[in-house]
Amino acid sequence: MCMDSCIVLTTISDPVLLGDYAENFAKHGSPDVGFIVIGDITTPHDEARRTLQGIKDKGFEAEYCDIPSQKKWLRRFPQVSKIVPYRTDNRRNIGFLMAAEKNAQTIITIDDDNYATDEDFYKHHSIVGKKATLPTVTSTSGWFNPCTMLETNHGGLIYPRGYPFSKRHKEKYTFTQTTGQVALNMGLWTADPDADAVTHLANPTKIVRMKGNHETIMLSPGTFAPINTQNTAFHRKVLPCYYYILMNASLGGLKIDRYGDIWSGFLVKKAIDKMNERVTIGKPIVDHRRNSHNYLKDLRHELWGMVLTEEIIKWLELLQLESNNYFDIYLEMASGLQKLKDSFQEYAIRKYLERIAHAMNVWVDTCHKIMKDG
Repeated sequence: MCMDSCIVLTTISDPVLLGDYAENFAKHGSPDVGFIVIGDITTPHDEARRTLQGIKDKGFEAEYCDIPSQKKWLRRFPQVSKIVPYRTDNRRNIGFLMAAEKNAQTIITIDDDNYATDEDFYKHHSIVGKKATLPTVTSTSGWFNPCTMLETNHGGLIYPRGYPFSKRHKEKYTFTQTTGQVALNMGLWTADPDADAVTHLANPTKIVRMKGNHETIMLSPGTFAPINTQNTAFHRKVLPCYYYILMNASLGGLKIDRYGDIWSGFLVKKAIDKMNERVTIGKPIVDHRRNSHNYLKDLRHELWGMVLTEEIIKWLELLQLESNNYFDIYLEMASGLQKLKDSFQEYAIRKYLERIAHAMNVWVDTCHKIMKDG
């Protein structure tokens, strides 16, 4: 199986939402787009296989990977098994590698509660790999809030999950028209916003629509934003810098979670800037029919992510990269994390950052093997 673009999803449910994406692609005459679904321990495998077979029957390339098929594929990369734990969203990393091996030039990662709308989903993500001239935002704080592009049901402003608390309510934006090569595009969402548990508990919010001022914007070099894996497309060349970070470490009596995609987004933005390429944010919009969440439980899992994010962004903003390719850039950042860990007194944090740095090295080595010509 070979494809130009590939949707990658990991789920513990029957991935019926992919039928909507297949219909969207058929309706809009989208080019060669395939599907890879990575199952987990509790995924209903028979139902998932039938769903993917139904998509294949419509003429699309589609593959469901249950646990035995994943283990078989991973025999060639035994170290990867140790950095993609079960029962986590981190499993999508396997799908990223599989898509790259099938030579997909654009990899589109979605969550299993984000549904396609009537608009042309692929058209907007197809900006990846192309030069584009767009309104480009520079922020006085170095950070852009994607939720400023969305209209809330209460008319107020919210911030997305992962936006550093120290950077909130401090930004002033300047927009200019610039041209750049797009390496990653993050689409946004209506209905349930991808906000942190604090927001969901204190200020319950729905997203009504996208505002009409900008359909898609470009981030200037040095301007960051949280990048999630709900509705994001990236070019295969950045894959060596786009590992979904390990979570579930025990820190101070609490488990850290829900920041794996956020931290991977921070790192990939730094790498894309170094390579003089660009990140865009805006369309396509998906309908986020959020799976059931216990927001107090989410808050417990997000607390260490909030704390460590403040230290990670300070380090990342100051980090001077020397390399000129995505493979070596990620190795540089892994080495930088090894040094950052020494600034923490807590043994558990030092060990956790060491594990992340090790996983990043394994990731680069595996990408080298799969993407032989870089």
